Amino acid sequence: MSDSPNFLTYAQTAFDPFEERPFCAVDSLVFAWLSYLRLPGDMAELTDWQGLDVRELLRAECYRDMIDDLWDPEGSRALLEAVAASPRYRGVHVCGYRAVSDVVATEQFAAMAFRFPAGFSYLSFRGTDSTIVGWKEDFNMAFRCPVPAQESATRYVDEAADAIDGPLLCGGHSKGGNLAVYGAAMCPDVARERIERAYSHDGPGFVEEFLSGNAFADLS
Repeated sequence: MSDSPNFLTYAQTAFDPFEERPFCAVDSLVFAWLSYLRLPGDMAELTDWQGLDVRELLRAECYRDMIDDLWDPEGSRALLEAVAASPRYRGVHVCGYRAVSDVVATEQFAAMAFRFPAGFSYLSFRGTDSTIVGWKEDFNMAFRCPVPAQESATRYVDEAADAIDGPLLCGGHSKGGNLAVYGAAMCPDVARERIERAYSHDGPGFVEEFLSGNAFADLS
């Protein structure tokens, strides 16, 4: 987590509420990074759209499964603890967790949503993980569009928009940024009208066919 001194410190020290300072790109990076967490499988509420307070993830017995195989386990744990303790993020619920790793389809996809008491929600898409299938799909993205994860991202945005009220933000880090932009651009019009912004943090680019299409132009 080479950027962690920046956005980790931000999460630890930015306490002002959204009514005073609106959601910004650094907030997006904080919640984009949380999508790398492998959420506990025994908490069924995390897969529905009501979800749980993010503080419910602070269970020591879950830490190993959630963070041990991440790029920076200790940094990710510190970030989760900072978000759970922050008055800026107080009351945020995590919900809509989805995770797919399909060797046959060459798909690595995961996403979760964060519902904020201020009335908006952030759809967070996971970047490339440490699996071989994740790296293979990354390679395919250089010359193919859509790849399975991009199609899953589109369905996820549509599902979230149908289940959650209020404005939507989309975002992700690395491959997750690409998925956030693609899903926001390609979802049905009724969902796209709810999206206020899509954030891509160091996300890979797209093939020319997508960049020159109407869906991307309308999102821009």
